[in-house]
Amino acid sequence: MTLTDDTRVRPALREPLRRALNWMLSLRDAGGAIVCPDHGVEHSGKSAGAIVLALELMRAGEPDRETLKAGAVEQGRRLVGNLINEPNSPCYTFRPGRHDPFNCSNSVIDGGACSDALSELVQVLGPELDSADREAFRHASLLHARTYLRYAILDKGIPAQRAWGLTGLANAQVLESDELLERAALEAVGILEGIQHGDGSYPYHPLEWGAAHPGAGDVSSFYQSRVTAFLLFALERLGRDPTDPIFRTPLMRGLDFLLGLQGPDGVKIGLVEAKPWYWGAEYEVASHPFDVAALCFGHEHFRRAELATAARHSFEAWARHLSPSGRPTSHKPGPGRGDSYQCPLFWAAHASWAARALSQLELAYRAPEAPPKLGSGIDIAVRAYEDAQLVRLEDDAVVAWVRGARPAWNLHHGSPHGAGLLQVVRKADGRALLERRRHAAAQEAEWSCRAGKRDWKRGWRAGADELRFSFWLSRVHARAGRVGQALAAPSTIWRHGVAGFASPVGSSSFASRAAIELLPDGVVVRAPLGFRGGEAIEGSEVERRYRIDGEGLEVRERLIGEGAARDVSYHRPSAAREVADSGSGLSYRLG
Repeated sequence: MTLTDDTRVRPALREPLRRALNWMLSLRDAGGAIVCPDHGVEHSGKSAGAIVLALELMRAGEPDRETLKAGAVEQGRRLVGNLINEPNSPCYTFRPGRHDPFNCSNSVIDGGACSDALSELVQVLGPELDSADREAFRHASLLHARTYLRYAILDKGIPAQRAWGLTGLANAQVLESDELLERAALEAVGILEGIQHGDGSYPYHPLEWGAAHPGAGDVSSFYQSRVTAFLLFALERLGRDPTDPIFRTPLMRGLDFLLGLQGPDGVKIGLVEAKPWYWGAEYEVASHPFDVAALCFGHEHFRRAELATAARHSFEAWARHLSPSGRPTSHKPGPGRGDSYQCPLFWAAHASWAARALSQLELAYRAPEAPPKLGSGIDIAVRAYEDAQLVRLEDDAVVAWVRGARPAWNLHHGSPHGAGLLQVVRKADGRALLERRRHAAAQEAEWSCRAGKRDWKRGWRAGADELRFSFWLSRVHARAGRVGQALAAPSTIWRHGVAGFASPVGSSSFASRAAIELLPDGVVVRAPLGFRGGEAIEGSEVERRYRIDGEGLEVRERLIGEGAARDVSYHRPSAAREVADSGSGLSYRLG
């Protein structure tokens, strides 16, 4: 979408993205390589993000065009220099890809980003480029797409990775019409639509596509928007209309699920997450640039006002977490929070997707607010996403999320919190009303108990592979100079991933089995108490009723049976009011 001279993208939208780009470019070595301070490598796929950031800021009206152009061309030359013919293979891939474990990426992600960025260089700068650069960029983009991406987008096990490769292939074929590339791209679109759940959510790593643990097949707040954003981008590059009925339904479903995850402050509910080990807190904003792209592209095509509103909120939440230097952060510091696994260089590069939506974001800010669905003081909204077993409750006072059943989980795979209330956010000030601490059994708004004895077999089943993985985490910490964390990683994983799952301590949030009943104004959850990992405690059952009435959330909890559990107690939230406790049951309000 094109803006006229008097409707250029406002500086307030460009500034945080420019700050992120400047931080990335400040990491360059003498040869121009952007070297990650955490991993000590040139993440080529993320350098590609710097190219797109620079090009999109040029398009959006940043005044120092020549500086941005020079930075983009410099990184384009580096990508071309990193394109290597794989030994004994016809494939050409961008190093380091999977070849350096400290790259923390793989060839389809890096290659999708690199082919995409190189094509964009040719399309945006065109005759401004030196003829040798123009041909080198064009050739590298197409060569990788033809020898690698056309196959990888059809056989990788993770939908978001396939979709990222699809962006590179779709943009490469813009440079030269290629029936084989187009056919592979459209086949990939169909496969991605086929793996989507009926409620619009995507499994992070489908079991039928090779996931090693059931929890990896859970849905992911972090990855949800990528597939939708990448599909919208790829369809445009392929000359296909996303509003065509063949594409519209899955795209709209994906956007609807993304809307359901977002809170009133623009932050998504992070406890719906197949990959919790990535994050040092119970939420993250590192995925917001993908959210902004999906929501803005969706608003452009489908003209739903709530998409524009959600895009604004998402962008603002991301910008609030950006440091003055431009170094992104995934979350704010707080009790029980720590460092996230992914590096800030990844997150800065991902900002390129918000940059790609800058003109649409500007128009989203100019669009009228979504007509209020709430506001009378008595209006309520109950939305169920059945495949993910997620229910979103909203009234004028709060937004709350309730989850029912979910896949079995361990320390690194699958959502660690379910079978009840995940979080409540107050609209007036954006405050989360439940404290959520990682690894704690005694959580606010949950029942806790003990049952049996410590079961080391259960703990070892859950954590043996994670303990082996802890030595890799130690290497990553050491590479980044975090010596204390490097030394502590194995013992931390042992404590939480093995001993924690062997523990006799149980919780209502641990059970993976649950039944939900929708009400006109809320939801009822019936579930057993459980051990970490999801195993039910025999004979135990709780009934949990959550209702909204225009003034907040009413919670009613009842212990139906203890079964094999002992020392059963309920942990009332500190924000609770109007509390009534009858011993085996209690009620209170949040709002």
